[in-house]
Amino acid sequence: MRRRKGIVTVTRISPAPRAACPAYDFVIAPSEVARFRRLTGSATRPGPDRDEESRPVPAFFLCRALPRAVRAALREPDIRADPAAVRHAGQVLLLRRRPGAGERLTAHAVVEAVGDYGFQRALVLGVALRDAAGHDVAELVTTLTTGPAVGRGRLATPPARPPLGRPLLTWQVQVPDDLPGRYAQASGDHNPIHTDGSAARRAGLPGVVLHGMATLQLAAAGLADRLYGGDETRWSEVRTRFARPVRPGDHIEFAVHRDDDGPLALSASVGGRPVLKDTWFTGAVA
Repeated sequence: MRRRKGIVTVTRISPAPRAACPAYDFVIAPSEVARFRRLTGSATRPGPDRDEESRPVPAFFLCRALPRAVRAALREPDIRADPAAVRHAGQVLLLRRRPGAGERLTAHAVVEAVGDYGFQRALVLGVALRDAAGHDVAELVTTLTTGPAVGRGRLATPPARPPLGRPLLTWQVQVPDDLPGRYAQASGDHNPIHTDGSAARRAGLPGVVLHGMATLQLAAAGLADRLYGGDETRWSEVRTRFARPVRPGDHIEFAVHRDDDGPLALSASVGGRPVLKDTWFTGAVA
């Protein structure tokens, strides 16, 4: 087993972790950051000591490094998954520091494990973003289901957390009809289940569904707005499991709870059914 910063534990089902693809550049172009903000309504705002140009890059912008690694991983011989069958099951985003607009990072993608995950087959993909000096800037750990379980090997799951107590705050967001399309443009994740109703129905869904990361970003933005005056740099790590899809027009009910050991726990549901599970925001970054 390998433990990554106390947030994910995986059992090595594959013979060994291996590179999903050669390392590749990930450039944080200021124009792309501005476009990401316009499309997603990022919560990061100028503070009293910074002007607009020096605003920190939105944390979720770094997830734009994922699509290339995911495409490569799905071509691995022991995976060979149809992209239309792939679902985002879980995500960890850990920031070692906040990068600035204009930085050139290098992405290192590794298939960490392949195995059964509940009734599904899944892979765990790790992507480390490093600066020119070779220092880690951020780590992304992505769990993707790729089809039915095959009864061979099983991915470890995090230990159960105690029940959440009384919430610190609650709020509700209605998903805009155009958000799936906007987030596809912002993130580079163009899976047609997020933009094409016919493709979504062929994949067994009731229609277009929102990206799981868009749901998580709505949660992060709401938390930052209500607790930190819109400053998302107050957290450095988020993890979640995507429980069920969210559709345009859905009303998502969010609640934030304080855990005994410090992290903020978040719950999200639609119609009383959870859409995010085991969601935690950790660490304060100045």
